[in-house]
Amino acid sequence: MRDSDYQWLLELHHTVYHDLITKEFGYWDNDEELGLFKKAWESKKIEIILQHDMPAGMFIVDEHADHIWLDEIQLDHHCQNQGIGTTVIRQLIARARARYLPLRLRVLHANQSAYRLYQKLGFLRIGEAKHHHVMEIK
Repeated sequence: MRDSDYQWLLELHHTVYHDLITKEFGYWDNDEELGLFKKAWESKKIEIILQHDMPAGMFIVDEHADHIWLDEIQLDHHCQNQGIGTTVIRQLIARARARYLPLRLRVLHANQSAYRLYQKLGFLRIGEAKHHHVMEIK
């Protein structure tokens, strides 16, 4: 992640989440979403996904003593349904398994396509939050 990625990542965030957030919460708040994006940006944990040396998406992973947490994964809509996200998630599963740790994540109830993908990859639902499924793979 470089400073020059800021605007592209902000636009990616808004494009990926606008419809999902509106569907899940019933509204989109630009200021709230900008705050969430800035928090992710300031964490310095964003990793850019490249396809043919061009940015295709991003992800954020937090490593804990007892699990690895996939905090965020976003793909540009032009890069979706090409196996890119699946490849990244499989690499993260392998990384977690190499450390003998579960990989966990949460997914909005409204994001049924992502939920189905995670199920297909072997994730199990281990919990529920007000707006999210919490999932894990060992």
